[in-house]
Amino acid sequence: MRQVLVLLVAACLLSEVLSAPAEEKRIRRNMIRGRPRGGMKKTPPMSSVEHLINKDTVVSSTFTQTLDHFDSSNTKTFQQRYYHNNQWYKDGGPAFLMLGGEGPESSYWVSYPGLEITNLAAKQGAWVFDIEHRFYGETKPTSDMSVPNLKYLSSAQAIEDAATFIKAMTLKYPQLKNAKWVTFGGSYSGALAAWTRAKHPELVYAAVGSSGPVQAEVDFKEYLEVVQNSITRNSTACAASVTAGFNLVAQLLQTTDGRKQLKTAFHTCQDIQLDDKNLKYFWETVYSPYMEIVQYSGDAAGAFATQLTISNAICKYHLNAKTDTLTKMKQVNDYFNLVQEYYGCNDINYQAFIDFMADTSFGYAQSDRAWVWQTCTEFGYYQSTSSATAGPWFGGNANLPAQYYIDECTAIYGGAYNSQEVQTAVDYTNQYYGGRDGLTTSRILLPNGDIDPWHALGKLTSSTADIVPVVINGTAHCADMYGASSHDSIYLTNARQKISDVLDGWLHA
Repeated sequence: MRQVLVLLVAACLLSEVLSAPAEEKRIRRNMIRGRPRGGMKKTPPMSSVEHLINKDTVVSSTFTQTLDHFDSSNTKTFQQRYYHNNQWYKDGGPAFLMLGGEGPESSYWVSYPGLEITNLAAKQGAWVFDIEHRFYGETKPTSDMSVPNLKYLSSAQAIEDAATFIKAMTLKYPQLKNAKWVTFGGSYSGALAAWTRAKHPELVYAAVGSSGPVQAEVDFKEYLEVVQNSITRNSTACAASVTAGFNLVAQLLQTTDGRKQLKTAFHTCQDIQLDDKNLKYFWETVYSPYMEIVQYSGDAAGAFATQLTISNAICKYHLNAKTDTLTKMKQVNDYFNLVQEYYGCNDINYQAFIDFMADTSFGYAQSDRAWVWQTCTEFGYYQSTSSATAGPWFGGNANLPAQYYIDECTAIYGGAYNSQEVQTAVDYTNQYYGGRDGLTTSRILLPNGDIDPWHALGKLTSSTADIVPVVINGTAHCADMYGASSHDSIYLTNARQKISDVLDGWLHA
Protein backbone atom coordinates (compact mmCIF):
# COMPACT_ATOMS: atom_id res chain seq x y z
CA MET A 1 0.00 0.00 0.00
CA ARG A 2 2.84 2.36 0.92
CA GLN A 3 4.53 1.64 -2.44
CA VAL A 4 1.33 2.49 -4.30
CA LEU A 5 1.02 5.77 -2.41
CA VAL A 6 4.65 6.67 -3.16
CA LEU A 7 4.08 5.92 -6.83
CA LEU A 8 0.96 8.09 -6.90
CA VAL A 9 2.79 11.02 -5.28
CA ALA A 10 5.70 10.63 -7.70
CA ALA A 11 3.30 10.53 -10.63
CA CYS A 12 1.60 13.73 -9.45
CA LEU A 13 4.93 15.51 -9.05
CA LEU A 14 6.07 14.37 -12.49
CA SER A 15 2.79 15.57 -13.99
CA GLU A 16 3.30 19.02 -12.44
CA VAL A 17 6.86 19.21 -13.76
CA LEU A 18 5.83 18.18 -17.26
CA SER A 19 2.88 20.57 -17.34
CA ALA A 20 4.90 23.57 -16.08
CA PRO A 21 5.63 26.01 -18.86
CA ALA A 22 9.21 25.90 -20.09
CA GLU A 23 11.20 29.09 -19.67
CA GLU A 24 11.29 30.98 -22.93
CA LYS A 25 14.65 31.27 -24.67
CA ARG A 26 16.29 34.62 -24.05
CA ILE A 27 17.66 36.28 -27.16
CA ARG A 28 20.16 39.11 -27.38
CA ARG A 29 19.64 40.49 -30.87
CA ASN A 30 20.76 44.11 -30.43
CA MET A 31 23.33 45.48 -32.83
CA ILE A 32 26.58 46.09 -30.97
CA ARG A 33 28.26 49.35 -32.05
CA GLY A 34 26.55 49.05 -35.42
CA ARG A 35 27.60 45.42 -35.77
CA PRO A 36 24.83 42.83 -36.22
CA ARG A 37 25.22 39.15 -35.47
CA GLY A 38 27.80 37.60 -37.81
CA GLY A 39 29.57 40.85 -38.65
CA MET A 40 28.96 43.93 -40.77
CA LYS A 41 29.94 42.30 -44.06
CA LYS A 42 26.78 40.26 -44.58
CA THR A 43 26.96 36.90 -46.34
CA PRO A 44 24.21 34.37 -47.01
CA PRO A 45 24.59 30.84 -45.61
CA MET A 46 27.16 28.91 -47.66
CA SER A 47 24.62 26.10 -48.03
CA SER A 48 22.48 28.39 -50.17
CA VAL A 49 25.24 29.11 -52.70
CA GLU A 50 27.58 26.11 -52.63
CA HIS A 51 25.98 24.54 -55.71
CA LEU A 52 27.36 27.48 -57.71
CA ILE A 53 30.93 27.11 -56.47
CA ASN A 54 33.81 25.34 -58.23
CA LYS A 55 35.14 23.49 -55.20
CA ASP A 56 38.09 22.06 -57.12
CA THR A 57 39.93 25.38 -57.04
CA VAL A 58 38.95 26.72 -53.61
CA VAL A 59 41.54 26.13 -50.91
CA SER A 60 41.23 26.69 -47.16
CA SER A 61 44.49 26.88 -45.27
CA THR A 62 46.35 28.54 -42.41
CA PHE A 63 49.38 30.79 -42.39
CA THR A 64 51.98 31.23 -39.66
CA GLN A 65 51.58 34.87 -38.68
CA THR A 66 53.61 37.13 -36.38
CA LEU A 67 51.86 37.91 -33.11
CA ASP A 68 53.33 41.37 -32.54
CA HIS A 69 54.59 43.27 -35.58
CA PHE A 70 55.73 46.19 -33.44
CA ASP A 71 57.98 44.33 -30.99
CA SER A 72 60.85 42.48 -32.65
CA SER A 73 61.75 40.82 -29.34
CA ASN A 74 58.42 38.99 -29.34
CA THR A 75 58.90 35.92 -31.51
CA LYS A 76 55.49 34.36 -30.87
CA THR A 77 53.33 33.35 -33.84
CA PHE A 78 49.82 32.10 -34.48
CA GLN A 79 47.86 30.39 -37.23
CA GLN A 80 45.80 32.73 -39.38
CA ARG A 81 43.02 31.23 -41.50
CA TYR A 82 42.79 32.17 -45.16
CA TYR A 83 41.13 31.06 -48.37
CA HIS A 84 42.20 31.34 -51.97
CA ASN A 85 40.96 30.49 -55.44
CA ASN A 86 42.89 30.62 -58.71
CA GLN A 87 40.09 29.57 -61.07
CA TRP A 88 40.10 32.96 -62.83
CA TYR A 89 43.84 33.51 -62.71
CA LYS A 90 45.73 34.15 -65.92
CA ASP A 91 49.50 34.50 -66.25
CA GLY A 92 50.53 38.03 -65.39
CA GLY A 93 47.22 38.78 -63.69
CA PRO A 94 46.81 40.65 -60.39
CA ALA A 95 46.13 39.27 -56.94
CA PHE A 96 42.98 40.36 -55.11
CA LEU A 97 43.00 40.22 -51.31
CA MET A 98 39.74 40.45 -49.37
CA LEU A 99 40.50 41.57 -45.83
CA GLY A 100 38.53 40.00 -43.03
CA GLY A 101 36.71 42.27 -40.63
CA GLU A 102 34.87 41.97 -37.34
CA GLY A 103 33.55 38.46 -37.88
CA PRO A 104 34.50 35.02 -39.18
CA GLU A 105 35.46 34.61 -42.82
CA SER A 106 34.39 31.83 -45.17
CA SER A 107 35.22 30.83 -48.73
CA TYR A 108 32.27 32.93 -49.97
CA TRP A 109 34.23 35.98 -51.09
CA VAL A 110 36.79 33.99 -53.08
CA SER A 111 34.49 31.43 -54.63
CA TYR A 112 30.95 32.65 -55.24
CA PRO A 113 30.65 33.76 -58.90
CA GLY A 114 28.89 37.02 -59.60
CA LEU A 115 30.13 39.02 -56.63
CA GLU A 116 31.89 42.29 -57.34
CA ILE A 117 35.28 40.86 -56.38
CA THR A 118 34.85 37.63 -58.36
CA ASN A 119 33.43 39.45 -61.39
CA LEU A 120 36.45 41.72 -61.34
CA ALA A 121 38.71 38.69 -60.89
CA ALA A 122 37.22 37.05 -63.97
CA LYS A 123 37.65 40.26 -65.96
CA GLN A 124 41.24 40.87 -64.83
CA GLY A 125 42.47 37.27 -64.58
CA ALA A 126 43.10 37.64 -60.85
CA TRP A 127 43.99 35.17 -58.13
CA VAL A 128 41.65 35.79 -55.17
CA PHE A 129 42.64 35.53 -51.50
CA ASP A 130 40.77 36.21 -48.24
CA ILE A 131 42.45 36.41 -44.83
CA GLU A 132 40.55 36.25 -41.58
CA HIS A 133 41.11 39.08 -39.08
CA ARG A 134 43.02 38.18 -35.93
CA PHE A 135 40.77 37.33 -32.95
CA TYR A 136 37.74 36.61 -35.17
CA GLY A 137 36.43 33.28 -36.42
CA GLU A 138 38.99 30.49 -36.19
CA THR A 139 41.97 32.86 -36.03
CA LYS A 140 42.85 32.82 -32.34
CA PRO A 141 46.27 34.34 -31.74
CA THR A 142 46.32 33.81 -27.97
CA SER A 143 45.04 31.32 -25.42
CA ASP A 144 42.14 33.55 -24.44
CA MET A 145 40.69 37.06 -24.82
CA SER A 146 41.81 38.51 -21.51
CA VAL A 147 42.75 42.19 -21.56
CA PRO A 148 46.53 41.50 -21.62
CA ASN A 149 46.02 39.39 -24.74
CA LEU A 150 43.63 41.82 -26.41
CA LYS A 151 46.49 44.31 -26.70
CA TYR A 152 47.42 42.30 -29.81
CA LEU A 153 44.05 43.14 -31.38
CA SER A 154 44.19 46.33 -33.42
CA SER A 155 43.74 47.57 -36.96
CA ALA A 156 47.45 48.40 -37.09
CA GLN A 157 48.38 44.79 -36.31
CA ALA A 158 45.81 43.59 -38.88
CA ILE A 159 47.36 45.80 -41.57
CA GLU A 160 50.79 44.33 -40.84
CA ASP A 161 49.21 40.87 -40.97
CA ALA A 162 48.09 41.68 -44.52
CA ALA A 163 51.54 42.98 -45.49
CA THR A 164 53.26 39.89 -44.09
CA PHE A 165 50.74 37.67 -45.86
CA ILE A 166 51.26 39.37 -49.23
CA LYS A 167 55.03 38.93 -49.01
CA ALA A 168 54.65 35.28 -48.02
CA MET A 169 52.17 34.45 -50.81
CA THR A 170 54.42 36.15 -53.36
CA LEU A 171 57.23 33.82 -52.28
CA LYS A 172 54.98 30.76 -52.10
CA TYR A 173 53.56 31.26 -55.60
CA PRO A 174 56.34 32.36 -57.98
CA GLN A 175 53.78 33.29 -60.66
CA LEU A 176 52.70 36.16 -58.38
CA LYS A 177 56.21 37.63 -58.18
CA ASN A 178 55.28 40.68 -60.25
CA ALA A 179 51.55 40.68 -59.55
CA LYS A 180 49.75 43.88 -58.64
CA TRP A 181 47.96 43.35 -55.34
CA VAL A 182 44.57 44.98 -54.76
CA THR A 183 43.00 45.00 -51.31
CA PHE A 184 39.23 44.75 -50.90
CA GLY A 185 36.98 45.05 -47.88
CA GLY A 186 33.59 46.13 -46.63
CA SER A 187 32.64 48.22 -43.59
CA TYR A 188 35.49 48.11 -41.04
CA SER A 189 37.50 45.98 -43.44
CA GLY A 190 36.70 48.52 -46.17
CA ALA A 191 38.58 51.08 -44.10
CA LEU A 192 41.32 48.48 -43.57
CA ALA A 193 41.62 47.99 -47.34
CA ALA A 194 42.22 51.71 -47.85
CA TRP A 195 44.55 51.99 -44.86
CA THR A 196 46.60 48.97 -45.99
CA ARG A 197 47.17 50.63 -49.36
CA ALA A 198 48.14 53.87 -47.56
CA LYS A 199 50.52 52.18 -45.11
CA HIS A 200 52.07 49.78 -47.62
CA PRO A 201 52.06 51.35 -51.09
CA GLU A 202 55.15 49.26 -51.89
CA LEU A 203 53.05 46.09 -51.58
CA VAL A 204 49.48 47.14 -52.38
CA TYR A 205 48.91 48.65 -55.81
CA ALA A 206 45.27 49.69 -55.34
CA ALA A 207 42.34 49.34 -52.96
CA VAL A 208 38.55 49.07 -53.06
CA GLY A 209 37.20 49.97 -49.61
CA SER A 210 33.41 49.64 -49.62
CA SER A 211 31.45 51.51 -46.92
CA GLY A 212 34.64 52.09 -44.95
CA PRO A 213 34.32 54.46 -41.94
CA VAL A 214 37.76 56.03 -42.36
CA GLN A 215 37.01 58.76 -39.82
CA ALA A 216 37.01 57.61 -36.19
CA GLU A 217 34.60 59.41 -33.89
CA VAL A 218 33.60 58.96 -30.25
CA ASP A 219 30.10 60.43 -30.42
CA PHE A 220 28.77 59.09 -33.72
CA LYS A 221 25.54 61.08 -33.55
CA GLU A 222 25.32 61.21 -37.36
CA TYR A 223 24.42 57.51 -37.44
CA LEU A 224 20.88 58.01 -36.18
CA GLU A 225 20.56 61.18 -38.24
CA VAL A 226 21.03 59.06 -41.36
CA VAL A 227 18.55 56.45 -40.07
CA GLN A 228 16.00 59.25 -39.65
CA ASN A 229 16.76 60.74 -43.06
CA SER A 230 16.69 57.38 -44.85
CA ILE A 231 13.25 56.51 -43.48
CA THR A 232 12.03 60.04 -44.27
CA ARG A 233 13.19 59.93 -47.90
CA ASN A 234 11.28 56.65 -48.26
CA SER A 235 8.06 58.19 -46.88
CA THR A 236 7.45 61.30 -44.81
CA ALA A 237 4.23 59.79 -43.48
CA CYS A 238 6.12 56.65 -42.43
CA ALA A 239 8.77 58.77 -40.74
CA ALA A 240 6.10 60.71 -38.86
CA SER A 241 4.66 57.44 -37.58
CA VAL A 242 8.07 56.09 -36.55
CA THR A 243 8.99 59.16 -34.53
CA ALA A 244 5.52 59.14 -32.98
CA GLY A 245 6.27 55.57 -31.93
CA PHE A 246 9.60 56.36 -30.29
CA ASN A 247 8.09 59.30 -28.44
CA LEU A 248 5.16 57.16 -27.32
CA VAL A 249 7.66 54.68 -25.86
CA ALA A 250 9.26 57.55 -23.91
CA GLN A 251 5.82 58.55 -22.60
CA LEU A 252 4.77 55.01 -21.65
CA LEU A 253 7.98 54.50 -19.69
CA GLN A 254 6.72 57.05 -17.17
CA THR A 255 3.97 54.84 -15.72
CA THR A 256 3.70 51.32 -14.36
CA ASP A 257 0.87 50.47 -16.74
CA GLY A 258 2.80 51.95 -19.65
CA ARG A 259 5.84 49.80 -18.89
CA LYS A 260 3.63 46.72 -18.83
CA GLN A 261 2.36 47.62 -22.29
CA LEU A 262 5.92 48.04 -23.53
CA LYS A 263 6.99 44.70 -22.07
CA THR A 264 4.24 43.03 -24.08
CA ALA A 265 4.82 45.01 -27.26
CA PHE A 266 8.57 44.36 -27.37
CA HIS A 267 8.27 40.90 -25.85
CA THR A 268 10.97 41.47 -23.25
CA CYS A 269 12.03 38.72 -20.90
CA GLN A 270 12.13 41.01 -17.88
CA ASP A 271 10.05 43.85 -16.57
CA ILE A 272 11.42 47.21 -17.67
CA GLN A 273 13.60 48.74 -14.97
CA LEU A 274 14.06 52.48 -14.58
CA ASP A 275 17.64 52.48 -13.33
CA ASP A 276 19.99 54.22 -15.75
CA LYS A 277 21.79 51.29 -17.39
CA ASN A 278 18.82 48.92 -17.73
CA LEU A 279 16.67 51.69 -19.17
CA LYS A 280 19.28 52.60 -21.78
CA TYR A 281 19.76 48.95 -22.67
CA PHE A 282 16.01 48.74 -23.25
CA TRP A 283 16.26 51.70 -25.63
CA GLU A 284 18.95 49.81 -27.56
CA THR A 285 16.46 46.96 -27.94
CA VAL A 286 13.81 49.35 -29.25
CA TYR A 287 16.10 51.04 -31.77
CA SER A 288 18.06 48.02 -33.01
CA PRO A 289 15.64 46.59 -35.62
CA TYR A 290 15.16 50.01 -37.22
CA MET A 291 18.93 50.57 -37.31
CA GLU A 292 19.73 47.19 -38.83
CA ILE A 293 16.95 47.34 -41.43
CA VAL A 294 18.08 50.77 -42.61
CA GLN A 295 21.76 49.79 -42.59
CA TYR A 296 21.23 46.89 -44.98
CA SER A 297 17.97 47.81 -46.74
CA GLY A 298 17.98 46.37 -50.25
CA ASP A 299 21.38 44.67 -50.05
CA ALA A 300 21.47 41.47 -52.09
CA ALA A 301 22.39 39.54 -48.95
CA GLY A 302 19.68 37.14 -47.90
CA ALA A 303 16.57 38.64 -46.31
CA PHE A 304 17.71 42.24 -46.74
CA ALA A 305 17.19 42.09 -50.49
CA THR A 306 13.39 42.19 -50.33
CA GLN A 307 12.11 41.32 -46.84
CA LEU A 308 14.09 43.46 -44.40
CA THR A 309 13.87 46.71 -46.32
CA ILE A 310 12.67 50.11 -45.16
CA SER A 311 9.54 49.77 -47.25
CA ASN A 312 8.68 46.20 -46.35
CA ALA A 313 9.83 45.86 -42.75
CA ILE A 314 9.19 49.37 -41.40
CA CYS A 315 6.86 51.46 -43.53
CA LYS A 316 4.48 48.62 -44.41
CA TYR A 317 3.53 48.51 -40.74
CA HIS A 318 3.83 52.19 -39.90
CA LEU A 319 1.59 53.20 -42.81
CA ASN A 320 -1.18 50.79 -41.81
CA ALA A 321 -4.07 53.10 -40.87
CA LYS A 322 -5.90 50.27 -39.10
CA THR A 323 -3.39 49.83 -36.26
CA ASP A 324 -2.41 52.07 -33.37
CA THR A 325 1.11 53.39 -32.88
CA LEU A 326 2.32 50.83 -30.37
CA THR A 327 0.95 47.98 -32.47
CA LYS A 328 2.91 49.25 -35.46
CA MET A 329 6.13 49.11 -33.43
CA LYS A 330 5.28 45.67 -32.12
CA GLN A 331 4.74 44.43 -35.68
CA VAL A 332 8.11 45.79 -36.85
CA ASN A 333 9.76 44.10 -33.86
CA ASP A 334 7.94 40.79 -34.39
CA TYR A 335 8.59 40.71 -38.14
CA PHE A 336 12.28 41.45 -37.69
CA ASN A 337 12.63 38.65 -35.13
CA LEU A 338 10.68 36.24 -37.32
CA VAL A 339 12.75 36.83 -40.45
CA GLN A 340 16.01 36.75 -38.52
CA GLU A 341 14.85 33.60 -36.69
CA TYR A 342 15.18 35.11 -33.24
CA TYR A 343 12.76 32.84 -31.41
CA GLY A 344 12.25 33.83 -27.79
CA CYS A 345 11.98 36.91 -25.62
CA ASN A 346 14.24 39.96 -25.86
CA ASP A 347 16.70 39.97 -22.99
CA ILE A 348 16.97 43.53 -21.60
CA ASN A 349 19.09 42.74 -18.53
CA TYR A 350 22.06 45.11 -18.71
CA GLN A 351 24.21 43.25 -16.19
CA ALA A 352 23.61 39.96 -18.01
CA PHE A 353 24.99 41.63 -21.14
CA ILE A 354 28.07 42.87 -19.28
CA ASP A 355 28.62 39.39 -17.83
CA PHE A 356 28.28 37.92 -21.32
CA MET A 357 30.84 40.38 -22.69
CA ALA A 358 33.24 39.65 -19.83
CA ASP A 359 33.74 36.08 -21.03
CA THR A 360 37.44 35.82 -21.92
CA SER A 361 37.19 32.48 -23.70
CA PHE A 362 36.87 32.15 -27.45
CA GLY A 363 33.22 31.32 -26.93
CA TYR A 364 29.88 32.73 -28.03
CA ALA A 365 30.88 36.29 -27.11
CA GLN A 366 34.13 36.14 -29.13
CA SER A 367 33.32 38.50 -31.99
CA ASP A 368 31.32 40.90 -29.82
CA ARG A 369 34.07 41.16 -27.21
CA ALA A 370 36.68 41.69 -29.92
CA TRP A 371 34.71 44.36 -31.78
CA VAL A 372 33.77 46.34 -28.67
CA TRP A 373 37.44 46.23 -27.64
CA GLN A 374 38.36 47.84 -30.94
CA THR A 375 35.75 50.56 -30.48
CA CYS A 376 37.04 51.27 -26.97
CA THR A 377 40.71 51.35 -27.98
CA GLU A 378 40.60 52.73 -31.55
CA PHE A 379 37.38 53.94 -33.10
CA GLY A 380 34.55 54.98 -30.80
CA TYR A 381 31.71 54.79 -33.36
CA TYR A 382 29.15 55.18 -30.55
CA GLN A 383 25.69 55.60 -32.08
CA SER A 384 24.20 58.16 -29.72
CA THR A 385 20.97 60.14 -29.53
CA SER A 386 22.83 63.39 -28.84
CA SER A 387 21.95 64.94 -32.22
CA ALA A 388 19.78 68.05 -32.01
CA THR A 389 17.62 66.63 -34.82
CA ALA A 390 17.76 62.86 -34.42
CA GLY A 391 17.65 62.86 -30.61
CA PRO A 392 14.10 64.23 -30.28
CA TRP A 393 13.02 62.17 -33.32
CA PHE A 394 14.14 59.01 -31.50
CA GLY A 395 12.30 59.95 -28.30
CA GLY A 396 14.89 62.01 -26.43
CA ASN A 397 18.49 63.22 -26.57
CA ALA A 398 19.33 61.54 -23.27
CA ASN A 399 18.17 58.05 -24.25
CA LEU A 400 21.56 56.81 -25.47
CA PRO A 401 24.50 59.16 -24.83
CA ALA A 402 28.03 58.25 -25.95
CA GLN A 403 28.99 58.03 -22.28
CA TYR A 404 26.73 54.99 -21.90
CA TYR A 405 28.92 53.07 -24.36
CA ILE A 406 32.13 54.34 -22.76
CA ASP A 407 30.87 53.12 -19.39
CA GLU A 408 30.51 49.70 -20.98
CA CYS A 409 34.20 49.84 -21.96
CA THR A 410 35.00 50.37 -18.28
CA ALA A 411 32.60 47.68 -17.07
CA ILE A 412 33.90 45.08 -19.53
CA TYR A 413 37.65 45.77 -19.73
CA GLY A 414 38.46 47.73 -16.57
CA GLY A 415 38.89 51.21 -15.21
CA ALA A 416 41.72 52.12 -17.60
CA TYR A 417 39.18 52.28 -20.43
CA ASN A 418 37.41 55.51 -19.58
CA SER A 419 36.30 58.68 -21.34
CA GLN A 420 39.74 60.23 -21.51
CA GLU A 421 41.39 57.07 -22.81
CA VAL A 422 38.71 56.47 -25.43
CA GLN A 423 39.04 60.03 -26.73
CA THR A 424 42.83 59.74 -26.78
CA ALA A 425 42.60 56.48 -28.70
CA VAL A 426 40.22 57.93 -31.29
CA ASP A 427 42.43 60.98 -31.77
CA TYR A 428 45.44 58.73 -32.27
CA THR A 429 43.60 56.62 -34.86
CA ASN A 430 42.76 59.68 -36.91
CA GLN A 431 46.34 60.90 -36.63
CA TYR A 432 47.79 57.49 -37.55
CA TYR A 433 45.64 57.01 -40.66
CA GLY A 434 44.93 60.65 -41.49
CA GLY A 435 41.19 60.45 -40.99
CA ARG A 436 38.82 61.34 -43.78
CA ASP A 437 40.69 64.43 -44.96
CA GLY A 438 44.19 63.01 -44.59
CA LEU A 439 43.59 59.92 -46.73
CA THR A 440 45.58 61.04 -49.78
CA THR A 441 47.26 57.90 -51.14
CA SER A 442 46.53 57.29 -54.82
CA ARG A 443 44.53 54.48 -56.42
CA ILE A 444 41.85 54.05 -53.74
CA LEU A 445 38.19 53.48 -54.63
CA LEU A 446 35.69 54.28 -51.86
CA PRO A 447 32.10 53.19 -52.60
CA ASN A 448 29.39 54.29 -50.16
CA GLY A 449 25.60 54.03 -50.19
CA ASP A 450 23.89 57.24 -49.17
CA ILE A 451 21.14 55.63 -47.07
CA ASP A 452 23.78 53.70 -45.09
CA PRO A 453 24.33 55.33 -41.68
CA TRP A 454 28.04 54.49 -41.88
CA HIS A 455 28.55 56.66 -44.96
CA ALA A 456 28.62 59.65 -42.62
CA LEU A 457 32.15 58.60 -41.59
CA GLY A 458 33.30 57.79 -45.12
CA LYS A 459 35.31 59.85 -47.57
CA LEU A 460 32.66 61.14 -49.96
CA THR A 461 34.58 63.78 -51.92
CA SER A 462 38.09 64.04 -53.31
CA SER A 463 40.14 66.76 -54.93
CA THR A 464 42.41 64.29 -56.71
CA ALA A 465 41.56 62.07 -59.66
CA ASP A 466 43.15 58.91 -58.28
CA ILE A 467 41.18 58.81 -55.01
CA VAL A 468 37.70 57.95 -56.22
CA PRO A 469 34.70 58.12 -53.89
CA VAL A 470 31.63 56.47 -55.43
CA VAL A 471 28.50 57.68 -53.63
CA ILE A 472 25.59 55.46 -54.64
CA ASN A 473 22.12 56.98 -54.49
CA GLY A 474 19.56 55.00 -52.49
CA THR A 475 21.80 52.09 -51.49
CA ALA A 476 22.89 50.75 -48.13
CA HIS A 477 25.91 49.18 -46.44
CA CYS A 478 28.40 47.40 -48.73
CA ALA A 479 25.74 47.19 -51.46
CA ASP A 480 28.25 47.25 -54.32
CA MET A 481 30.02 44.12 -53.04
CA TYR A 482 27.18 41.73 -53.78
CA GLY A 483 26.08 40.12 -57.02
CA ALA A 484 23.82 41.87 -59.48
CA SER A 485 20.12 41.48 -58.76
CA SER A 486 16.90 42.25 -60.61
CA HIS A 487 16.14 44.62 -57.73
CA ASP A 488 19.26 46.74 -58.31
CA SER A 489 18.75 50.41 -59.11
CA ILE A 490 20.40 51.99 -62.12
CA TYR A 491 22.56 53.92 -59.64
CA LEU A 492 23.98 50.71 -58.19
CA THR A 493 24.51 49.16 -61.62
CA ASN A 494 26.32 52.27 -62.82
CA ALA A 495 28.43 52.40 -59.67
CA ARG A 496 29.65 48.84 -60.13
CA GLN A 497 30.53 49.66 -63.71
CA LYS A 498 32.45 52.75 -62.62
CA ILE A 499 34.40 50.73 -60.05
CA SER A 500 35.23 48.16 -62.72
CA ASP A 501 36.30 50.80 -65.25
CA VAL A 502 38.46 52.76 -62.80
CA LEU A 503 40.20 49.64 -61.52
CA ASP A 504 40.75 48.42 -65.08
CA GLY A 505 42.38 51.73 -65.97
CA TRP A 506 44.71 51.56 -62.96
CA LEU A 507 45.72 47.93 -63.57
CA HIS A 508 46.53 48.58 -67.22
CA ALA A 509 48.18 51.97 -66.82
